[in-house]
Amino acid sequence: EAHHLVVHVQDDPRSQLQPGGKQSLQPGSHGCYYTRTTGIWQTVWMEAVPEAGLKSLHIIPDLEGKRFVLIPTFWSIDRTTTWQVRLREGSSTVAEAVAPPVNGVPRMTPVQNPRLWEPREPFLYDFWFSIMDQDGEVIDRVRSYAGLRKVHVQGDQLLLNNEPLYLRLVLDQGFYPEGIWTAPSDDALQEDIFLAKAAGFNGARLHQKVFEERFYYWADNMGYLTWGESASWGMDIKNPVAARNFLSEWAQIVVRDRNHPSIIAWTPFNETRDVGDGLQHHRLHQDAYDLTKALDPTRPVNDASGYVHVKTDLWTVHTYEQDPAKLQEQLALGEDGQPWRRFAEWEAAYEGQPYLVDEFGGIKWIPSEKEQYAEDSWGYGEAPKTVDEFYARLEGQVDALLSHDHIKGFCYTQLTDVEQEQNGIYAYDRTLKFDIRRIKAIISKSKDGD
Repeated sequence: EAHHLVVHVQDDPRSQLQPGGKQSLQPGSHGCYYTRTTGIWQTVWMEAVPEAGLKSLHIIPDLEGKRFVLIPTFWSIDRTTTWQVRLREGSSTVAEAVAPPVNGVPRMTPVQNPRLWEPREPFLYDFWFSIMDQDGEVIDRVRSYAGLRKVHVQGDQLLLNNEPLYLRLVLDQGFYPEGIWTAPSDDALQEDIFLAKAAGFNGARLHQKVFEERFYYWADNMGYLTWGESASWGMDIKNPVAARNFLSEWAQIVVRDRNHPSIIAWTPFNETRDVGDGLQHHRLHQDAYDLTKALDPTRPVNDASGYVHVKTDLWTVHTYEQDPAKLQEQLALGEDGQPWRRFAEWEAAYEGQPYLVDEFGGIKWIPSEKEQYAEDSWGYGEAPKTVDEFYARLEGQVDALLSHDHIKGFCYTQLTDVEQEQNGIYAYDRTLKFDIRRIKAIISKSKDGD
């Protein structure tokens, strides 16, 4: 029997009542705002499921307990059915359990001789879930996977599997010449991770876009660390209606993506600041933090990347100081032992959280054989005059960050050029701009504890 799925979408990003990300609200692209998206830009599908089928599942890895905790919900509860769980390691079943279907009641799946998910060896267990009727016939079957890993904050350190983790992230905005916010193919999503790893990065801050779940699939399989972020730009954060719209969408984002082991932090907002009396701004940030923790207490939350923090597990700052010596001086601890903060007078007190420079660099470079994308193409600061000057500036900036022990990681702007913003490691079409081996040698410089 044929079915037709009709998706009707109506929105108004210029209303300031909804997130819009980096979509330009003017007719053309400008600054760090790019071509608007029309229509849908992520995959939609329809499938038939039984009334007593599995609706959703929260898979929580428990490293110390050597187990996975499974919290299911079902479309409806039929007490004549049973729920079967099989945990598989390759072709072998390593754990199995059968239980009655009950919404929200955790089930434990122990793992003997556990294999951990980590960037160097991102091992994934397979899960097979089946709903069986009273005759033992399977009426619903779902296959998934999970990684056994732990991420948490202890003092001023971010840890992965209880080991210190130094982040070498790259800013990835997920724009493509062929589809704007829509990746042209599954291969393109995978290729962006290959490109980042080839340049020495161990992960990405996925910036101002809710990335396709398929991107996370490849990140999970390739051991690529990610920060999940909303497309919060474009909304008026002091407007209660905008806040209500944001929180409901953000909850859906967290629930959809929280099973992916590659996601190690959540970032609801980017570069928000107090533009009024502070009441609505602070309330929204606190609510977003609390909501995220309620839906997923297993990961740290970076409430507002780079700017005014209200309630946060990670302390992030942005700086595009281009002179390496000045950058090193700027980021040095003050006489009071406190790190540099751009808006210290507006935000909560720094309480010793892991301190990360999650935007820096952004050095403009257009190779001589390539044309400028637009008349207003740009990067941060004055562009280097030669490619060797580019390498020297990049290495100087990285050295400046690595020289400070209180800095626990960084995020370089950015993976690729995006339209007129031509400060990527790669061109907008993903072609080479630099000697990537040389870039990798700079980005992956050793750091104590790394």
